[in-house]
Order: sequence, then structure tokens, then C-alpha cells
Amino acid sequence: MLVKLPYGTSEIEFDLNSDRVLGLILPSEITPAADPASVVERALATPLGGPTIEELAPRGKTVAIAVDDVTRTTPTHLLLPKLLLALQNAGVRKNQITLFIALGTHRPMTEAEIKEKYGPAIVEEYTFVNHDFHDQSQLTYMEDVAGNVPVWINTEFLKSDLRIVTGNIIPHFNAGWAAGAKILLPGLAGEETVGRMHVHSALTTPNGLGIEENPTRQLIDAFGERVKIHLLLNSVITRHKEIVDVYAGHFKTAHRRGITHAKSVYRVPIQGLADITVSSSYPCDIDYWQGLKGLFSADLATKVGGSIVAVTPCPEGVSAMHPLWLEYLQHGTVELKEMYQSGDIEDYVALGLALNVAHIREKHPVYLVSHGISDKAAEKMGFQKFDSIDDALQALTRRYGTDSTVNVLTHGGETYPQLAS
Repeated sequence: MLVKLPYGTSEIEFDLNSDRVLGLILPSEITPAADPASVVERALATPLGGPTIEELAPRGKTVAIAVDDVTRTTPTHLLLPKLLLALQNAGVRKNQITLFIALGTHRPMTEAEIKEKYGPAIVEEYTFVNHDFHDQSQLTYMEDVAGNVPVWINTEFLKSDLRIVTGNIIPHFNAGWAAGAKILLPGLAGEETVGRMHVHSALTTPNGLGIEENPTRQLIDAFGERVKIHLLLNSVITRHKEIVDVYAGHFKTAHRRGITHAKSVYRVPIQGLADITVSSSYPCDIDYWQGLKGLFSADLATKVGGSIVAVTPCPEGVSAMHPLWLEYLQHGTVELKEMYQSGDIEDYVALGLALNVAHIREKHPVYLVSHGISDKAAEKMGFQKFDSIDDALQALTRRYGTDSTVNVLTHGGETYPQLAS
């Protein structure tokens, strides 16, 4: 059978004997909302567990809105018009509203990306700020949570009278499910906070994909409680990036209700664990900092000792913002934990993600198909690189046998495979 996978803005295909296929795993086909704008409007008018915008009495107050960046599929351009209109109707002037791009430790967005992501009309009328996790002068320390994770948060966001967060709910390997207060941690947090969070996650739940109440989510929620979020606006979308529904209200209550709905799209029952899993990281594929997400969904679909074929274009390479990540990825979990204990670490964020990857790599040899990652970089990452999926599968068939089983993940960056039993 001929199998096609999303690969950046195009597709990549390969041949596979259908008798070997356990499952073609992808998010469910679900009907999108007929009128997305009215869905956003309804959610804002009937918030879950929290006040409406009118009840927040925003007239005369400054408003900060956290929005995610180009690495996320949130339909922000559809969420913002109704949110901004509701604020204006409640008496807020445009010059009192600032939108903070929650980059975490990602690179700043370009002007063209900002216009495409949020809509050119909105970008022209409102102030947008790229969060800078490096600049301590733009951050405020509040306290420590979860033992040793300091709450450093964007000062201007914190100083605003009303703080609103947006996002999109899909499975996530650290937080269980994306969105909620995650847009603040790591989105608008400082470098040390983000680093300690990632190490905490790797040490407590190396793969928390689909686990909604895991230690990382508890840490993120504690951060959100400390910063204080006045209103959440989160979407659930189809795999085609169309709005299914929108949830507004208290940042935990509305987020958890949204997770229940998102499970109907992204939690996919599978018949069994395979010897080999081919996983496209789509739609997370700008660089490998995003592309690694395909590993965690593949982990849940693969036998221990079975292999993963990671398929991801990565036009921006491994990670421009975290060059030390390649160095850390050359180590196993034991060494990385020793490095963390020693305290001799320059980039805790990179160390935490290296530890996550090492946990997967020690269970599953990883074969990489990527046009954006060099052979040398792949070797440092502990991956064996191939020019095509067909070549990788031929090598793995020699390793596991002609009757070895295969699972295929078409949207590995946002799918939560779960054994049907």
C-alpha cells in the first residue's frame, strides 16, 4: 500500500505491505463549527467558572492578552476579533490593550509571521510585544513553586489590571494537554523558570502525553494561580485547523472542559503496540525543538525495544535558540541526571528536553528522515539518518523481520494514541 504523510507544506510517501500495518493513526474526522465567530462570542458570553468581561469591569483598566506564537496551530486570528470587540464594548480603549506573544524560549516572530498569525488589521491597530525570556530587566520574581521552580514572569503582563490568556487544546508530552496556563509557563516566563520546569517534567513524567493531571500540569497551574489569570479563551480544532468549539472562563475549569472535548478528536484508540512506528511530526516541524513531539506519540504506539522512524522536515535545523541541546543529546539519562545534580549547566531548558528525548531513545532506537537536519547533527542526537522512509523501513525489516508490525502516525505532533484495551 502507498502511504502519504504530511511533511511541512507538502507530503512524503512510502510503500508498505498492508499485512504488516497494525494501524494508520490520525486524529478523528470531526465536523467543524459552521460559524466560528458566533462560537467565540457564545463562549465569552457564558464563561465556565468565572466572570464575563462585563463583570470584570474593564473600563479604565489596562488589559494584557497572552497569545501563542508561530509554532502553534491556535486559530488566534479567529479568537481575537470577538475578544477585542467584547473588551471595546465593555469600555476598554485600544491603547489600553497589549498583546504579548508567548514565545517561551522560541525565537522572536517576524513582522510577516505576526501579521499572518493574528491578522494584519489587528496588528495595525494594537500593540504586540515579543516576550524576551533572556532579559531579566523585563521579568518580575514572585516566589518558588514545586520546590525549586522560581516564578519569573513578564513584568508588563503582570502589571496589567486584567490578564487574559488564549490557546489551543491538543495533546502535549509535558503538560498532558496544551493551553490553559501553559501559555504563561513557559510562554511568558523567564529562562530559569522554563529550564527548571522542563527538568522537573523530565524527572517526574518523561512522557506525560494525554495525562491531564500530571506533575507538570500541576506546576503550570500553580504558576497560573500565582500570576492570576482573569479570563481564559481556548479553542478545540480539527486536524484541518478548523474551530470545533471554544471554551472561556476560569483558567482551570474551562481548560479541563475543553480537554474532554479535545479527547474526541486527538485521543485515538490503537489495536496494539508495533515493532516499528513511522511518525510524522506534523504540524510541529519548523525545527527539531518542535519536531521532537512526534517521538512522544510514537512512544505510546511502539513496543519497548521497537524502533521509531521520525519524519520531520525541520527547515530551521535542530534549534537556533538552544545550540547546547546537541551537546546534551549526546548523553544518556544517567549522565544527564548527574549533570543536573552537579549544577554545571548553562541551558536547563535544553537539558530538560534532552532528558525527555533520552528516555524515549533508550526504549526505542530512532531512525530519522529529515531534509533540514544534517547527518552529523543526527549522529550527535543519537539517531540514525536515512534519505527516505522506504530506506529506513528496509533497514528495520532486516532488523525485526518481514513479519514485523508497523503503526503509522500521520499527525504525530498532536495525536494521543491509547491502547483500545
